[in-house]
Amino acid sequence: MRSSRSFADWLISPTNQWFARSIVNRIWAWLIGRGIVHEPDDIRPDNPPVNPPLLAYLEHELVQSNYDLKHIYRLILNSHVYHLSCVPRDLSPAARENFAFYPIRRLDAEVLIDAINQITGTSEKYISAIPEPFTVVPENFRAVALPDASITSSFLELFGRPPRDTGLESERNNRITPAQRLHLINSTHINKKIETSYIIRQLSQTNVPLPQAIKILYLNILSRYPTEPELNIAITHLSHLPDKRQWLTDICWALINSAEFLYRH
Repeated sequence: MRSSRSFADWLISPTNQWFARSIVNRIWAWLIGRGIVHEPDDIRPDNPPVNPPLLAYLEHELVQSNYDLKHIYRLILNSHVYHLSCVPRDLSPAARENFAFYPIRRLDAEVLIDAINQITGTSEKYISAIPEPFTVVPENFRAVALPDASITSSFLELFGRPPRDTGLESERNNRITPAQRLHLINSTHINKKIETSYIIRQLSQTNVPLPQAIKILYLNILSRYPTEPELNIAITHLSHLPDKRQWLTDICWALINSAEFLYRH
């Protein structure tokens, strides 16, 4: 007990700058897409930060707030950098390194499947190949909360969740692949989630007009209402379909496969 307390005291000691520096750099990298020190796992004296005053400021704020992580998140999420457009004005490497635009990134595997499950009201089955006290995870367990990399699913593996063999952030692969595209577009796994979705069932059993149903789906999936052109395109495409449940399923499928849903931007 004493050794644990001593270690904790040393970890947050004012003489140990590396702990606070690593934490704020990882939070920045998670939210902005690139660390002030790049890579986040490579903090060392001969790998200097791209913006030393910014890193020093965040370090200071973390220590002064008594290591309140919410305070750091609040600072970054309200910053000008976080709200920059994802459309770059300058394509040079220096623009990316100096956070001149917000980089488009595909959602992490865990975040993506949790979002799909929340939208459709479904759950995922996770298992561990390694004998553990809890080999089968209960239903409705969120992927972001899985405690062990051995507890996984075929979706998480397909979409680049790392096995955490090294613990390095660089293990994760968020680049979209043809296999991932096919899975989202044409797999029974995703189609079944959409077809059995509670929101599809609810809308198909009521007399909600087509334009209003489209607005509800947009709001649930993209967290916004459709623009006038988007609404007109959807109505034109779907109004000829005789089966209401089918056109609800089609619009839900299209939105889940959209870049706006799949990417952080």
